[in-house]
Amino acid sequence: MSGLQCLKRLHLGSHHLELTDPTPAGQQALFDFGTRLGELARERFPGGRFISNPAFEHSAAMEKTREALDDSSVPSLYEAAFEFEGIRIRVDILIRNEDGTFSMVEVKSSTGGKPEHIPDIAIQIHVLEGSGLRIREAGLLHINNRYVYGGGDYDLESLFTLQASTQEARAFIAGGIGEQIDGMWKVVGQAEIPQIPIGPHCTKPYRCDFYGFCHRDEPEHGIDQLPGARAAFLGGLKAQGITEIGQIGDDYPGLTPMHRRVRDAVITGQIFTSDGLADVLKKATTPLFFLDFETFNPGLPRYAGTRPYQVIPFQWSAHVSNGVDGLEHREFLHENSTDPRRAFAESLLAAMEDQGSIVVYSAYEQTIIRGLAEEFPEHRERLEALQDRLFDLLQIVRNHFYHPEFHGSFSLKSVLPAMVPKLGYTDLEIRDGMMAQVAFEQVLDTPAGDPSREIIGGHLRDYCARDTMAMVEIFDALRQFV
Repeated sequence: MSGLQCLKRLHLGSHHLELTDPTPAGQQALFDFGTRLGELARERFPGGRFISNPAFEHSAAMEKTREALDDSSVPSLYEAAFEFEGIRIRVDILIRNEDGTFSMVEVKSSTGGKPEHIPDIAIQIHVLEGSGLRIREAGLLHINNRYVYGGGDYDLESLFTLQASTQEARAFIAGGIGEQIDGMWKVVGQAEIPQIPIGPHCTKPYRCDFYGFCHRDEPEHGIDQLPGARAAFLGGLKAQGITEIGQIGDDYPGLTPMHRRVRDAVITGQIFTSDGLADVLKKATTPLFFLDFETFNPGLPRYAGTRPYQVIPFQWSAHVSNGVDGLEHREFLHENSTDPRRAFAESLLAAMEDQGSIVVYSAYEQTIIRGLAEEFPEHRERLEALQDRLFDLLQIVRNHFYHPEFHGSFSLKSVLPAMVPKLGYTDLEIRDGMMAQVAFEQVLDTPAGDPSREIIGGHLRDYCARDTMAMVEIFDALRQFV
């Protein structure tokens, strides 16, 4: 799979693991969730034998697999180990059929099939049949995002969807999988790192484990940093040898006003502010409520009546300014195992009062409030009134301001250090939204009374408050610029 994405990734993964990027907390959480999902998937095919040896004990795992295959009373195998022509695989679920054939099931945490799943299944069929097994069917077992959790044990028949993938996988094999593998072995066998330029393949279908290494020599203001630039537009620039934003000429076709603004800021090193910035800032009315939400979307729903990956808000922070008495901080963090949405909505309504602009950064809060209004019709009118007061700071920055140190990104984590160098996130234990999601699930999985619950809760409060304080500082900085 690495070789199909990028042969350089394949070579680095075979010879230079020391160059691998650190695994983010969110990515590790996805790995852990995949493990939990695999365990549940086995319960959907009960009675099988689990080959428990870890990856570095592949020979021992193969021996146990052979023993299980020789025992006709074993209906299925979990994590069965095989090797063919130097390729090692572990099959999520291998099912014995009555006619002596086998069916294989690949388990994925996605809510549907993706193009990259087909070669994953195909290479397993290639190895299984090369090892002497006859594969009748291959399926992809993924999460059904229409499943509504009723509480208690999961209904595994409804939680999972089994998608037939045999035809597509065999078509991939017939397309020349052997030649592809031969080419990959040559790359693995060579001493030098393949010289493959960076591009969309660095993040598709997955972000490469060596992204940092390959991008270490990127230009400070490379054209890939142009916000909103389409691939065809960038491809045209690269075809002319243009690598830096500052090299783009005024007459280049497709150059939008935003791109021109970014280009000019990079060339001059000067901050850009539009003539309309002052007027748009004046539309915010006091008191100002700088508001931020934290949410999580568990793949396995935790609350009755919710679906897999449904977004659940669990925390908010607000810094309130009336323009006279300084700032007041208000906050909410759900701290028990019940569904947080009602308490979240009601505490928010109590804190936001009846007038004043609610300053947010992106449309995310509006989406969450809309969902809460649908969930709790008794609060619909008041929640919809909150939506009418939202004041999106992101759109103001995007349309009226640019700092060369944004490097093409308008995210809060990019804008804050450029505009307010004194304030950042490096001093916090939790430094981004994904880490907050992971931390909240840790709270839910920690027994009541455990001191670590309070410690993690404190880190969550610090992070969410920092987000709203960041908006306060950015708003003030914009007013100072005008």
